[in-house]
Amino acid sequence: VQAKMGVNEKDLNLAIVLELKKLFDRCDKNIGVYYTRTNDSNPSFENRVGLANESEADLFLSVHNNSTASGRMSSINGTEVMYEGGDTTGESKAFANICLKHLLSELGSNSKGTVVGDEVYIIRMSEPPVALVEVGFMTNQKELEALLDSEYQRKAAQALYDSVLEYLNEN
Repeated sequence: VQAKMGVNEKDLNLAIVLELKKLFDRCDKNIGVYYTRTNDSNPSFENRVGLANESEADLFLSVHNNSTASGRMSSINGTEVMYEGGDTTGESKAFANICLKHLLSELGSNSKGTVVGDEVYIIRMSEPPVALVEVGFMTNQKELEALLDSEYQRKAAQALYDSVLEYLNEN
């Protein structure tokens, strides 16, 4: 996503992931977490999905923010989670649904639902159940302002943390 009003998507994504890392660092459960990046680096899609596959992860969570196809500011807003439709176990969809439920509850955002994302390389190539979260729309003024707020980022991280714990508890 191109910068919106001087804001880069990668910076918002990283801010949320770093908040999520704080939660996992404090977690007393035996959960090993691998991060594709904890700084302003840009690993290839192959490296990102490769880490999930080679580490034999139980889950693959990818954090993003959305924009309209045109890239223009608009009234379109909300949270969407993509999953692997080709996952015959249905686990990717189940994980995506859990993520969406927690994000909507924490953020009070509009639901854009769960969508099949098999055209996305990291979703298609993921061996573990995968959820690609689009927290909000950077092309919506109100949502962009929320996404820039550290408390909103913390809430998004809390929702994702709760999602991972819920999924692992059920499986």
